[in-house]
Parts: sequence; structure tokens; C-alpha cells
Amino acid sequence: MCGSTDQASKQAAAQQQASQNQINANVAGINSAFANRGQEYSDYQKALQGQYQTELNRQQAIATRNSKFATARNGLAGGSAAVDAGTMLGQEEAEGTVNAQQQVQSAVAKLEANDQATKQQMISMAQAGGNIGNAAQMTADALRANIGNAQNVNAAQGLGDVFGNTTTAYNNEQQAAALRNGVLKGQTYAKSGLGG
Repeated sequence: MCGSTDQASKQAAAQQQASQNQINANVAGINSAFANRGQEYSDYQKALQGQYQTELNRQQAIATRNSKFATARNGLAGGSAAVDAGTMLGQEEAEGTVNAQQQVQSAVAKLEANDQATKQQMISMAQAGGNIGNAAQMTADALRANIGNAQNVNAAQGLGDVFGNTTTAYNNEQQAAALRNGVLKGQTYAKSGLGG
């Protein structure tokens, strides 16, 4: 009887060792899926910065054009109002640049956090001892999903209306010009039924 107990003990130890080897192989596969992720974070950051900068430049071009035409239309080109509008544009651009950088850093940090959660989940599954198949492939698929979700960031929504103050000033100048031309007065009288 002692021989069969010894044999069963050896068999259990061999199974335990095989199970541990499988766990170690799975964890190694999971870790290998993260080997080049640092470069992917850097590429993602550069691409996102490019998107935000493009959106910032687009908004600035529109705000600059609107401001320039509004000051010219009101006879204020070259005056202090034009200088003030230019100063406001510069301030809003600086704030927009900082905001864009913060948005990029936040998006990269979120991606890194999602990746770490994925890594911990995959390692937990591997350490539970089950055969999870090709751990490296499963992890790579999960990482692709994480980056795919992160790339769905909309730069225009993330930045919002960077040049909102300039837009407000432009709209105010438009309304002032319309008032001077009597357009709003005419519309008011027409709606009230008092107009001719």
C-alpha cells in the first residue's frame, strides 16, 4: 500500500508542477503582449496631439477671420478694438493649447489604466489554473480593443469651443451692426404688427 501512496503522491506532484508550468507560460505570454506597448502609447499620444492641434488650428482660423471681418465691418480695423480682439484670440489659443495637452495626457492615462486592468484580469485568469488557450493572443486582442476604444476620441468634442469669447464678441458686433442698420428694429415692428 505504501508504494501506491508514494506513486499517487508523485503523480499529484507532477500534475501540480505541470499546472504551475502552464500558469507560468500563460503569465509569460501575457507579459510578452505588453512588450512593445510603450511605443504604442507614444504613437497614440502623437496621433491624438495631431488631431487636437488640427482642431485648434481650424477653430482659430474661423475665429480670426470672423474677428477680422467684424472689426472691419464696424470700422474698427487697426484700432484698439482690433488689438483687444487679437489679444483675446492669443489668450484663448494659449488656453486651448493647454486644454488640448491635458486632454491628450488624460486619454493616454486612461488607455494605460485600461491596459493595466486587462493585464491584471488576464493574469488572474491564468493563475486560477484554467487553460485559457493562447494567453498572449487573448491579451493582444484585448489590447487592440483597448486602443480601438481609445481612438474613438473626437477632438472637436474634447476641445469644445476654444474661441468662445471671440465668437461671443463677434456675435455681439454682428448684432450691433444689425441694430445700426435697423434690421432688428424692422424685425421687431414686423412681428408686433406695428410695422408698415
